[in-house]
Amino acid sequence: MFFLGGSLLAQENYLTQIQDKIKKGEILFAQFNHEFTDAYTQEMSQNKGSIWIGWQQYRIETVGQIIVVDGVLSKVLDRSRNRVIISEYDPELDDFAPSKIIGGLGNTYQVVDTKKRLNVQEYNLQSSDPFSTFEQMNIRIDSELKPSSLIALDMGANRMQTSFSEVAYIPFSINLFELIIPEDAEIVDMRYE
Repeated sequence: MFFLGGSLLAQENYLTQIQDKIKKGEILFAQFNHEFTDAYTQEMSQNKGSIWIGWQQYRIETVGQIIVVDGVLSKVLDRSRNRVIISEYDPELDDFAPSKIIGGLGNTYQVVDTKKRLNVQEYNLQSSDPFSTFEQMNIRIDSELKPSSLIALDMGANRMQTSFSEVAYIPFSINLFELIIPEDAEIVDMRYE
């Protein structure tokens, strides 16, 4: 999936080990703090919440929304509008999919450089797709296979930085990737439009 530089070929590769755990059915759970900095205005927006990453699924919960991808459908609950948007899911079109980045799905991103400092491995990834949202990414993972940060630059040099805490691996549960839709929610089903 990823081409790894020679510096990590002879030693343990934390990214590959995370991919193996997720492929075998474990779910990577973490709390996250996400910052987006606009390159032109330098305005920053922040968001925090919880994330669950499976091999072809993920779930993100923040104060304002819940995003659930089960590998076939994407469902987004906008809590402030009490609205759910349902659409077919195509992982090739989802540059934001954490499973694509951590799990190595697809071949959009290639590892171009690796570094190891103490018990942390750092991976620099570059997109091979001129239409992908992110041009470059940097992932740091510790020896307990816990990602600590993800930094990405898009084509407009906007910066996205996500830090992770309380990282753990939990058993797979189908319930994690189901969205309980409030009875009074407006439902917008994009599959039929």
